[in-house]
Amino acid sequence: MARSLAAVLRFYHPGAPAVDLDRLLADIAPRNWSTPPMLRFYARDGAPIGIACAQCNPLPLPHQRIDLSTLDEEGREEFLEGGREQYFSIIVPVRGAGDSPQGALEVVLPLRQVNQALAGTTRRFLFFTVALTVGLGAVIFFIARWSISQPLRQLIGAARRLGSGDLALRIEPSGVVDLDQMGEELNRMASSLEEQHRIREEFYRQKLELERGLRHAEKLASLGQLTSGLAHEIGTPLNVISGRAEQLLSRMVQDDPGRKGLESIIRQSEQIAELIERLLAFSRKDVRCWDEVDLSGLVQEALNLCRMRFSKNDFAVALELDLALAKMTGDSNALRQLFVNLMLNAIQAMGGQGLIRVTSVMAEENLQIVFEDSGPGIPAELREKVFEPFFTSKDVGEGTGLGLYIAANVVEDHGGNILIEDRPGGGARFVMNFPSRGKEMSQ
Repeated sequence: MARSLAAVLRFYHPGAPAVDLDRLLADIAPRNWSTPPMLRFYARDGAPIGIACAQCNPLPLPHQRIDLSTLDEEGREEFLEGGREQYFSIIVPVRGAGDSPQGALEVVLPLRQVNQALAGTTRRFLFFTVALTVGLGAVIFFIARWSISQPLRQLIGAARRLGSGDLALRIEPSGVVDLDQMGEELNRMASSLEEQHRIREEFYRQKLELERGLRHAEKLASLGQLTSGLAHEIGTPLNVISGRAEQLLSRMVQDDPGRKGLESIIRQSEQIAELIERLLAFSRKDVRCWDEVDLSGLVQEALNLCRMRFSKNDFAVALELDLALAKMTGDSNALRQLFVNLMLNAIQAMGGQGLIRVTSVMAEENLQIVFEDSGPGIPAELREKVFEPFFTSKDVGEGTGLGLYIAANVVEDHGGNILIEDRPGGGARFVMNFPSRGKEMSQ
């Protein structure tokens, strides 16, 4: 205030109209001051020449001369005693045009008023400081919660899920370098644990399959020994029965009514003998004879063998061949048995009437033979069981459950594999893949 008034008085000239200093002081004094400040003016020689006080009586201050030469631009501050009151005083120089000294200006205010102003300023400063501190604290808290606490909770939750077995868990980057490094380590650990778990599961799966295969092999070995013994035990009396029936049949005349009974005995004996032969083939591994085989002739021969088991009136099966490769290396007897078993299974499923289609192509250095029929097909839930020995979906007495098992063994003996697929339009579709050099591989 003192410096502002000094700046105003800088342009005041004694010849100009008088300045109402009391009104000017009232205008610039703060409204909330209970005691407005008092102004005292000093002449060029430092003698006091007048007092201005807005709406108040002049303060009882000592009347003294000042040395203007000691005043700098910042002025001089001091405390004054006036009875029981203490006052704060600041004296600043007043200069005229051309920076010439005109005197000095003193602003005086009771010290209690200054203390009250300082106290108010201090309170406002403290309030502002507390508010700013609380605001900054809240901002820092939410920033820390968002950038640190939240990612930390995510890491803790991820560690718990990882500990509970969720190995597919992966942590997304949070933007905090240290936390992201920790998250990367957790992701690396989860990947390693997942890979170890996969390897362990694969090991146990292979071990389980091996144990299942060993048990199955032991069971088949025991079953083979049993069926071999039963076949030999049944074969001897069966030969006697069949021989006696043929002998009696040869002594009868053509119109003898007893011939039908003997012929039935002979047919049933032949069927039992065929079953015994299949059981013996199941219980032993024959020595394979590898040679170049004509697929077309082999398939035709298998169909002719199957036709002999059905009457002409009940058999109406068409054979369609599409052989891009007509020859392969293998055991002709075993392959003949393979196609006979597949055809018998298909003919029985079709009820003796339908279409059988056999194709052969090269597929990725393998000879692929596809056997299809127009029957009802094989349900998906039975496809894994049809190659097991003695499994059959036919009624009792209509099948032994060895046909497809023997067929699968023939394919495996030739180094290949057999699969069952859905046939467009319905029916069963067997896909057999043989190595292109089956003879060399088998040797």
